Amino acid sequence: MGGAGAAPASTASPPAEAAPAEETVRGTLRHFDLEGGFWGIVSDAGERLRVVGPAGATWRDGTRVVARVRRLPPGPSLQQWGEPVEVVNLVAAPPTAERRRE
Repeated sequence: MGGAGAAPASTASPPAEAAPAEETVRGTLRHFDLEGGFWGIVSDAGERLRVVGPAGATWRDGTRVVARVRRLPPGPSLQQWGEPVEVVNLVAAPPTAERRRE
C-alpha cells in the first residue's frame, strides 16, 4: 500500500543513446594491405581514421577527400590502426590553387 507521499511508478522507457554526431574531415584516403586490407583517412590534422564498412567503388589510394563521418566507439580490431569511423559521405576534395612563387 502506497502512502499519500509515494511517487507513482515510471512507465517511461530509459532515454535512448544519441546517435554519434557527424563531422566533416579533410584528408587523404589511404588503402592498407594489412590483415586482408582496409581503408583509412589520414586527416589534415594528422588523425588516423579507420573506415569501418564497405568501400566506395570509386575510392583510390592517395585521393584528397572531404568526408562526412561518424566516430564509432573504440574497440579491438585486427588492423590496430586508427580510430574507427563510419563514412556517411565521401567526395574528392576540390583542387587547391597553389600560389606561384616568382
